[in-house]
Amino acid sequence: MKFEPPSGAPSSGIGLPRKTVPAGYDRAASSLALQPLLQQFNVDLFQVLAESGLPPETFAHPDNLVPFRHGSRLLGLCAERTGCAHLGLLIGRHTPMESLGFVADLVKAAPHVHSALVLLARYLKFSDGGGLLALHEDSRFASCSYVLYEPGVEHADIVYDIVLGTLWNVLRSLCGDSWLPHEVQLMRRRPVDIRPYRSFFRAPLRFDCEQSSVVFDRKWLDIPLQSADPQRLNALVAQADAAEAQSTFELATHVRQIVRRQLLTGTASMDCVAAELAMNRRTLDRHLKRNGLSFKSLSDQLRYEIARHILSTTAMPVGDVAQSLRYANAGAFSTAFRRWSGHTPTQWRSAASAMADTQIDA
Repeated sequence: MKFEPPSGAPSSGIGLPRKTVPAGYDRAASSLALQPLLQQFNVDLFQVLAESGLPPETFAHPDNLVPFRHGSRLLGLCAERTGCAHLGLLIGRHTPMESLGFVADLVKAAPHVHSALVLLARYLKFSDGGGLLALHEDSRFASCSYVLYEPGVEHADIVYDIVLGTLWNVLRSLCGDSWLPHEVQLMRRRPVDIRPYRSFFRAPLRFDCEQSSVVFDRKWLDIPLQSADPQRLNALVAQADAAEAQSTFELATHVRQIVRRQLLTGTASMDCVAAELAMNRRTLDRHLKRNGLSFKSLSDQLRYEIARHILSTTAMPVGDVAQSLRYANAGAFSTAFRRWSGHTPTQWRSAASAMADTQIDA
């Protein structure tokens, strides 16, 4: 079975962006460390690839595209075969910034850490088509936060562990060996054994969070990069923007991505989405209606997906879930969730947990 990227997907070598990674796909580079790790556990990669529905040449090239759903299923099978609950953390630990390919080139050419992280969040779509990254700042701390955008991803906890491990490596590479985070927030339930997480991150850990984040002192953002190259940066940004302009986006998908990213920063409105799309509110509304859609229906659908993801991935209290989705209170969120699913958030979480336990036993 030959590995075939989806129509219009990038197939170039690292550093030569043709198009952004399609929604729902990830570059194989993010999990290249999997094969040597499996060898340490005497697990045959090709056997688990076959079981997950992926072809044997999936990891033959870092730019091969892997459907998020198949990739996360593969990760779950690998964790089961190895008996290693923190396998995702091990993969992330052995995934350097260079695995981001073209995006890493962009980041390294930036003048300082702040601009590097802004570029990372802006152009991550050239490496990752299933998640979103955002940079937050306040008077004392900064944080890089990641959430999965692709709905229905199995074993999301493993994916988040990989991303956080990789992000830790990126920040360490940019800031230097003396950098350490202030706190690491994990969008997953607390594992039975947290010692591997303490050992790797060397920072306080907080589980059951609304997003996976590395929090650090804001002073690190001002550090200049020795690899800064203004001329190269301008050329790379021009390449990225040209490639992005050639990429085809369904308006609904683009709107959903923007709303999800804005929810990360605390604001999500039709006016803000329209501004990011370089159009006014009425124009956006007209384009959506032309496709039989409305901004409210898209936003509600996305919030429903996010709510299910948080409820199934974490043990976050319902009131905190409501707050993360920008509802006025838990009651308003529960009313909306019951309208969407026919169940309260607590009922839905219990049913989802029971189904997951049944699948594990099977």
